[in-house]
Amino acid sequence: MKHRVVWACACALFLALPAAADLRIAFVNSESILQEYAAVQRAMETFHRDVEAWQQELAVKSRELEQLQREIDHQSLMLSDERRQERELEYQRRLADFEKLKESIWSPDGLVEQRNEELLRPIVNRIQTVLEQLAVEEGYDIIFDAADSNILYGDPSFDLTRRVLDILAGEGGGAPGELRERD
Repeated sequence: MKHRVVWACACALFLALPAAADLRIAFVNSESILQEYAAVQRAMETFHRDVEAWQQELAVKSRELEQLQREIDHQSLMLSDERRQERELEYQRRLADFEKLKESIWSPDGLVEQRNEELLRPIVNRIQTVLEQLAVEEGYDIIFDAADSNILYGDPSFDLTRRVLDILAGEGGGAPGELRERD
């Protein structure tokens, strides 16, 4: 029985070898692409400016809340009970507005996440298009991503990272969509 299993595995491997010989594999390092692609740098600058503006807006609102609280504390002895309650209600309303604003910015589906998606989605789609174009035009069956550490070794001649960056930068032998012959 043992010999039959070994024989069956050997036969399956032998039959799979011709198909594997035609398999074209390459890899890229997506981290390198994202670090070096100029469009990503521009998108990240825009993203950081937007985040900074939101942080400043929150800081202003926070200072206004602190100022209002100081005024209430300072004037509490001079204010009538009715006026003090009005001021405290105003503070609570502003605090709720502040918390709502903070939540709208920083929540998992908030403005920061939406802006990040808005800026990076077209770039990721462009990179994916270039990879698909390379695969189709040059007959690659599989293109792996080395950034996730699943590739322990890869012959550098199979690394398409620089070629993808060249295409994205418009240096790929012409227009951004054109491919050049392999080095």
